[in-house]
Amino acid sequence: MRTRNRRRTQSGWIRQLGDWIRAGWRVLAASPLQEGSPFRRLCWGLLFLVLLSALFISSLTSEQLDVDVGDTAPYDLRAESDFVDESATDELRREAMEQVPDVYEQDPGVGGRATAEFEEVMGRLADLRTRSVLLENNGVELLAAERADHVRNLRDFWPTRITDEEATVLLTAPESEFSAAAESLRDTYHALFAEGVKAESLEPHRERLLATVTGNGESGGVASIIGAMGSDLLRPNLLFNAAETQRRKDLAGEEVAPVTVRRGEIIVSGGATITANDMVRIEQAGLLDAGVQWQIYTGAVLYALLLLVLIATYLARFRPEILASESKLVLAGLVFIVILFVCRFAVELSPFLMPVAAGTMLLGILLDGSTSLVFGLAMGLSSAVMVGGDVDAVVVSVVGATVAAMASDGIEERTDMMRTGIGVGVANVVALLALAQQAGGISAPDLTLWGNVLWAGANGIVSAVVAIGVLPFLETFFGILTPVKLLELANPHHPLMRLLLESAPGTYHHSMTVANLAESAAEEVGGDSLFTRVGAYYHDIGKARRPYFFIENQFGGENPHDKLSPNLSALIIISHVKDGIDMAEDYGLPSAIVEFIREHHGTRRVSYFYARAREDSEEDVPEDNYRYPGPRPQSKEVAVVMLADSVEAAVRSLARPTPDRIRGVVRNIIHDRLEDGQLDKCDLTFRDLDLVCDTFTRVLSGAFHHRLEYPESLLAEVKEEDVDGHDHRSDEQKWRSEVSEDR
Repeated sequence: MRTRNRRRTQSGWIRQLGDWIRAGWRVLAASPLQEGSPFRRLCWGLLFLVLLSALFISSLTSEQLDVDVGDTAPYDLRAESDFVDESATDELRREAMEQVPDVYEQDPGVGGRATAEFEEVMGRLADLRTRSVLLENNGVELLAAERADHVRNLRDFWPTRITDEEATVLLTAPESEFSAAAESLRDTYHALFAEGVKAESLEPHRERLLATVTGNGESGGVASIIGAMGSDLLRPNLLFNAAETQRRKDLAGEEVAPVTVRRGEIIVSGGATITANDMVRIEQAGLLDAGVQWQIYTGAVLYALLLLVLIATYLARFRPEILASESKLVLAGLVFIVILFVCRFAVELSPFLMPVAAGTMLLGILLDGSTSLVFGLAMGLSSAVMVGGDVDAVVVSVVGATVAAMASDGIEERTDMMRTGIGVGVANVVALLALAQQAGGISAPDLTLWGNVLWAGANGIVSAVVAIGVLPFLETFFGILTPVKLLELANPHHPLMRLLLESAPGTYHHSMTVANLAESAAEEVGGDSLFTRVGAYYHDIGKARRPYFFIENQFGGENPHDKLSPNLSALIIISHVKDGIDMAEDYGLPSAIVEFIREHHGTRRVSYFYARAREDSEEDVPEDNYRYPGPRPQSKEVAVVMLADSVEAAVRSLARPTPDRIRGVVRNIIHDRLEDGQLDKCDLTFRDLDLVCDTFTRVLSGAFHHRLEYPESLLAEVKEEDVDGHDHRSDEQKWRSEVSEDR
């Protein structure tokens, strides 16, 4: 008993907190905004809109800084989301554009015109030289005036300034030297123009031409004079194409990949002096105080509104019962907001650690799988805001939510939740590797990828742990019975079950038999079989307070009712319902299980003590004093337990429980409950009652198997006492039968 008290103390604060929440809920329900009204649902929707918008805004905005160039960074300034470093990108583009060579196009006419001009000059010089040479060869000495006339004629067509001495050299130089210099200049022209001459390299090419023609000889000779003339005639034949050069530079700049600063990357280390480039990056990261950013606020509210409208549309069309139930609506909204709140901080470690699957798993267990899938997809889309549009992280969240939703319907134990979490982790890893493969292949040295893979795998385990930890609180606060909770209540080591076994072993075994009967029947009529079994386990726990006043716990001993008045006996029998409700609330049983205790007798009459009271009294006996307070069963599960309770007691008292006798007893009890109106509030049909009758008969016939027929003489000897030790001829047996039926 000391262990049970300790367990009750440990869970007392949870029940107390649940009582406070339920009390606040009742106050709210009693307000002018009546529960279930459209306006009240709208208020809840507005509250969720505000909370969701606040989460989005907190993800899109960061702590604003008031710094300038030359200031010291107060701490490590990290990027709140991925952004393109424009200054670094521009620098790389500038370098790439500078590396593009200028584009030149060769003009073939330039070389031709220069060569033609050179040939024309050399031809006229040759004619002038010829006249001078012929006169001298004929023995005619050139007079000074004639020589001056020849020099003047040379200057008329010579393209550069020339002195008298240079002109005389050109006119009188030996033919071999003249021809060699002219031919050398001609060859050099062809070589240079074939190679290409740029305007900016014209002077070096002229120097090269002069050096080639003169052969590095002395100046003043015919070769140097002709070389100087030829260099003056040299023109650039490679022309700069500005348009094509700019096009190629622009193309090279466009091919430069933008420099991306990843989320969490340090922009400026704490204590460092902020430079102009740092300021640009800080501004791009959105860390500077920019006042109220209305575009961010508006976008966040619109996105939150879109998601909530989509969810509400789905619920209105496919799950109207959730939209009509305020508690379920608030539960779904609470899980949605809380999980996103956890994601808001989990993303600081890794965008692949957001436990979206935990919320999906919880809603799948508490509500249903399809609804949880819709909410899971909405949470996955919401996570896109928190990860700055990281497609990989969003895909992993959606995949994990989908796996959790599909597996949630099969979760019955907490170990199932952990297995589901492992499945989510595996699916996350596969999805992430598939995305990496599509993006360019999986590289073994890519440490970033493998780090993300580890986070994605851990996501499933974290989601399962979060779901396991949060589920009991949601079950308690919202009074929802999940398969996990029902299996916990079905554990024979539960304190109430142990108390019932120790205090009232007969009632305990009776409850086990009723549970077997009711579970089989509930499954046949489409009820919740596990819920029915657990309800049957606890329907008679009130008998543990006064166990010896009930026949199944007397074991042939003295009957305490023999010394009590009928009215007091009936009061004791009826009070086991109230005692059971009090015990259930003390031990924190869910309200749905308490309904089995409250309704399993309905408003039936304790017939035996009512008959005794009428026999003992000459006045009219108020029948209401001998009826259970009710209410009558409101669900098919409780109704099945009521029938199983009565049938088990009646069949156990049969001397020879053959299948035909069992079927007759079952039919009589069902007919009696129908006539008494005990089944009017539940949704059992006549066809369901036939199925219940067949199921009870089949199960009880297997339990009370056919026995050997005894000789009539032997039956006569044991007629006074049945196999349970009850005297069928005594008034006590009548009481026992009545009380047994009321169990």
